[in-house]
Amino acid sequence: MNIPSFQQAVGFSVGDALAMFLLRSILERENYSRALYEQFNLEFPGRSVSYEYVARTANYLEKDGFLSSQIEGRKKIFRVTGEGIKRLQEYEKVYAHRFSEVSTVIDRFYYFLTRNGLPAQGEVEPLHEDFRSFISKLLSVKDVVRFMALRLSLTRPSFYMAEVQDQLNSLFGWAPSNGYMYNVAREMEETNVLVGYWPDERRTVRILYKTEESEHFYGIVAASLTERVTQVRKYLHYVLRVVSDEEAM
Repeated sequence: MNIPSFQQAVGFSVGDALAMFLLRSILERENYSRALYEQFNLEFPGRSVSYEYVARTANYLEKDGFLSSQIEGRKKIFRVTGEGIKRLQEYEKVYAHRFSEVSTVIDRFYYFLTRNGLPAQGEVEPLHEDFRSFISKLLSVKDVVRFMALRLSLTRPSFYMAEVQDQLNSLFGWAPSNGYMYNVAREMEETNVLVGYWPDERRTVRILYKTEESEHFYGIVAASLTERVTQVRKYLHYVLRVVSDEEAM
C-alpha cells in the first residue's frame, strides 16, 4: 500500500483520504466500521463512500499492519498500531507542504466569493509551478475563467482575456494557460454569453463585452463555483489539520 506521488493521485484520492481519516479517527478513539462510515460521510458530504468501501479499507489497513482489532459483542473494534502511527507520519511528509500551497489558493477563492475567512495578507505569491496543474483536479477551470470574464463584463464597458488572466494571477496567484483562456472565450461568444470584435486588422487583441445573457449566466456560474470551492476548502483544511497533528507526534 504505497503512497502515490502527488501527480499520480487524482488530486488526493478518496482512498487516500479515507485511509488517512480512518487512521486519524481511530487514533483519537477506537471505533468500528459502521460508526466510522457515518462519521466520514458527515464530515465529507461531497465525497461520500459506501459502508462496504469503508469496511474494506479498514480491513486492508489491518492486513497491512496499520490497524489491529478485537471483537466486542457483535462489533469489530479497530485500534491504531505503531506502524499505523508511522503511516500517518509518512502522509505528513508527502502531503503537508503541497496541500498547504494549494489550500492557500483555494482560501483566496473562498474569501473572494463569500467574503468569509481571511483576505490575503500582503502581496499574493504565485502558486509553485509543480502544483499548478493540481487546481484543475479540484475546481472546474472553465467555471473559474467564465466567472472572472463575466464579472469583468459586468463592471467594465469592455475587456480582453489577458485582463482576465491578470486578475486571476493578482487575486489568487494562479491562472490557466493563454490557450485555454481563449478557447473558453470563444465558446462564450458562440453561446452568446459574450460578444467580441477585432479593433484592427492585426487581430492581436479581441475586445469583449457583455450581452443580455451575461448577468444571468454569471449568477449560475458564481453559485456553482462557490459551492465547489466551499467543499474543496473544507476537504483541504481537514487534510491539513490531520497532517499538522501528525507533525506534532
